[in-house]
Amino acid sequence: MDFTTLLKQRRSTRHFDPDAAISNEELHDLLAAAGLSPSGNNAQPWRCVVITDSAWREKLLPVAFNQQQVLTASTVILLLADREAYQAENLTRIHQEEYEDGCFNETVRDFLTQAAIGFYQPFQETDTLKALALDCGLFAMNLMLAAENAGWQTVPMTGYQPALLREAFAIPDRYADIMLIAIGKGTQHSHRTLRRPVQELVYWNTIPD
Repeated sequence: MDFTTLLKQRRSTRHFDPDAAISNEELHDLLAAAGLSPSGNNAQPWRCVVITDSAWREKLLPVAFNQQQVLTASTVILLLADREAYQAENLTRIHQEEYEDGCFNETVRDFLTQAAIGFYQPFQETDTLKALALDCGLFAMNLMLAAENAGWQTVPMTGYQPALLREAFAIPDRYADIMLIAIGKGTQHSHRTLRRPVQELVYWNTIPD
């Protein structure tokens, strides 16, 4: 699909065909496409829990304020962020794997590894959560665009109760919950929305008041 058309066509969808099934293979392809997203120092902190089991959906429903797309979408992705992604062990492993795959030489590997470790070392919890939200937000947008391009519709969902979510699914403290993303075949066209004109939002060589 033409990229501009794709951007204009994608809308949040909340009414899905409950009989539309998505295969594990197609989900794998969509998640792999989303995994091409950029992230700070290539840390790739996103962790995806694919929810297809009906019992899990029923447990998620009240946590997500009874939003019916939890039940009717072909799948729901619980997007988590790994707080340990910015730690030395993960950063070292990633750059070592890149080196072994021929992405760069030993000098570049060592420089990138040490620079990444040094960058994240002073981070406090708020800094870490901000970085995780940014990296995982890029992943989420790519996932929704990949799904739309493949003929599926999506809706990002932050309308859930975090404490209840974490309790219901026993999510370890290591992982921050970012959002839910429902994927399926929409049964209704979502209403149009308006975006503010670029000239109202963009400032050339000046800071907004």
